[in-house]
Amino acid sequence: MGYKLKKPVQLSYLASRLSLQWTGFDVLIEGVAASSNVESSEITFSKNMPDKIHGAVVITPMQPNYDKADSNGFIIAENSRLAFIKALTFLGNEIGFSTWDAPAEIDPSAKIGQNVVIENGCVIGANSIIEHNVVLHVGTRIGKNSRIRSCSSIGGDGFGFERLDDGTPLRFPHLGGVLIGDAVEIGALNSIARGTLSDTIIRDHVKTDNLVHIAHNCFIDDGTLVAACAELSGGVRLGKRVWIGPNVAMMQKITVGDDALIGLGAVVTKNVPKSTVVAGNPAKKIRELM
Repeated sequence: MGYKLKKPVQLSYLASRLSLQWTGFDVLIEGVAASSNVESSEITFSKNMPDKIHGAVVITPMQPNYDKADSNGFIIAENSRLAFIKALTFLGNEIGFSTWDAPAEIDPSAKIGQNVVIENGCVIGANSIIEHNVVLHVGTRIGKNSRIRSCSSIGGDGFGFERLDDGTPLRFPHLGGVLIGDAVEIGALNSIARGTLSDTIIRDHVKTDNLVHIAHNCFIDDGTLVAACAELSGGVRLGKRVWIGPNVAMMQKITVGDDALIGLGAVVTKNVPKSTVVAGNPAKKIRELM
């Protein structure tokens, strides 16, 4: 399920306001989704034509085939990502999204420090602790027995941009949230970005040190430890019980297998197999863990 608009908008109206070409069925757009799970009445973007779509809108550089044009609408744009960003920006500014409108839910046993900001759509589970000066942006959900240490920012927009023709960077609006599991500890001065069209996910028993940055749409599995000043770029996936050393930098969409160890200051540009030690710049295999 995608992210709901406060009121629906016709494809033809959206395309005309953005001065973009459209074709196919004039769909009534009610929400936004990623191309992997787009449903009827939702808009998405894709360089390739998604399979099994019905009653949706796709922003794409491809001309649709006839059978898909019968039920779906299309905005044809050479740079589909840029056109999608323009559409999201217009929809957010002119109509707005309702997905995270509900008031925050805070368990009575949770402890909240001073000067904490908790926005709509947040959930804080039983016995969790939010220390002083933390900001929880919309859509941040925290499980039981977790701790967010002082001055961390959870759920702000990530660093996603597309350049206009004149080179001006245009921000990719982020609609997802941050999902934090049980018994998680987030260190002081961490920044964890919300997902773009899905959540950034931190599973149970994950621990992060101070000054860690976790970008949009990262996934960190159970029991992984991330040491001080490490940086995870967008879409990084860490397996279970991984160790990320201090000052590690990870390229976007890298996958690290279960029980791997990333050494001090490593610059990770390739996937790391499970139970493997890597270190250096660029990171290289040191040995396998038995």
